[in-house]
Amino acid sequence: MIGHRECVQAGDMLEDVHRQFARHQQEYMAVVEGDKLIGLCARQQVGMTLGARFGFAMYSRRPVREMMLTAATQIKASDSLAEVLHKVFTRRDDFFFDDVLLVDDQGKYLGLIFARTLVRLQHALLQDNIETLKVKQGELNHKNQEMENDLRLASEIQLALLPQQYPAGPEYGGLKFYHRYQASGVVSGDFFHVFSLPPHSVGIFICDVMGHGVRSAFVTAMLRTLVQELGHLGENPGELLTRVNCEFRAILKQTGDLIYATGFFLILDVQTGRIRYAKAAHPEPILIRHATGAAESLHCPADLRGPALGLFEGSRYGTVEGVLDVRDGIFFFTDGLVELFNKQGEEFGEKRLAQALRQHRAEELKPMMDATYGEALAFADGHQFDDDVCFVGLQMSRLAHLANANTAVPARPISHTEPAAV
Repeated sequence: MIGHRECVQAGDMLEDVHRQFARHQQEYMAVVEGDKLIGLCARQQVGMTLGARFGFAMYSRRPVREMMLTAATQIKASDSLAEVLHKVFTRRDDFFFDDVLLVDDQGKYLGLIFARTLVRLQHALLQDNIETLKVKQGELNHKNQEMENDLRLASEIQLALLPQQYPAGPEYGGLKFYHRYQASGVVSGDFFHVFSLPPHSVGIFICDVMGHGVRSAFVTAMLRTLVQELGHLGENPGELLTRVNCEFRAILKQTGDLIYATGFFLILDVQTGRIRYAKAAHPEPILIRHATGAAESLHCPADLRGPALGLFEGSRYGTVEGVLDVRDGIFFFTDGLVELFNKQGEEFGEKRLAQALRQHRAEELKPMMDATYGEALAFADGHQFDDDVCFVGLQMSRLAHLANANTAVPARPISHTEPAAV
């Protein structure tokens, strides 16, 4: 990068320096003592000094060391290119166009580098960087597109795993289902599953995996598989959750990550209205009694409910038993529906949810649940759900063995089954 090596000795007279400038086109020359660099002199400054009135008479015999520039940029041959460019392009504006002096590590003068050479070099490097960034941006855009495609596929698969058809047939003709499912992102950490349990029962499982995104969605698929595989234990929901936790925990141990999920599992006998359920740290579903409009939580006593699935080995879950009247409804939900805040910082909460369900109770699930969902949004007054939302309703319009849909089954007291052994 050296442009030239012209130099003068510090003791050379100014008129001799002027003559040397006249022999070439360089604007600057190094000033040295022996081979040691001491500064820089400029053609313009020497010419103006000698060309001034009486300037030649006064200064022509003066040594050039008295006419050196007050500041000069000096770099070492061992400096990195990044250091050189930083030193050159952070100079004061009045010295920016001075050429740059190059020395070795002992201070010996090696030559001058034109400032324009460094400007061009910096420009070339910037262009290279821009081209590199364009390539990297293209690669990043490609990867992002692949990730978006993967996320869309994951979302489609997750939605496909939701019930597309509910249990059908004469024995299930008295059941109605409706749900609202909304992910806070592309995929959701909430999930529910409804399946038949021959000869005349249905199972409803709802879960909420910690966090959001792909990992949580993957865990929901894992839990669905476990519940399906262990469906033969459905007659005892507590035993089923106990086994699910055991299998789930065994898988999680291999990852070393903290992952857990709340869950609630309920079995309904469509011939008798008998329900059995178990809870793993999940919000308790709300039971709306059609005859009275009363709202009851499907309560699970402290000694029967267990911790979230996947947290602890050996967790045990008990089973609670009760009965539905004809046209009663059960509403399962995840905490995203109730952990919704208005502008005053008040939470919608489970009490408001139960009140909305009572207020909008109707023969049809869809308008009832849509109105309740709309009331939650109205309460938030423009705030959006920050969490995934899963809201599932079940209504029993008649019992399978009864021809008269208006016949009610008297409620029986809730009974408890001890937690199952692992």
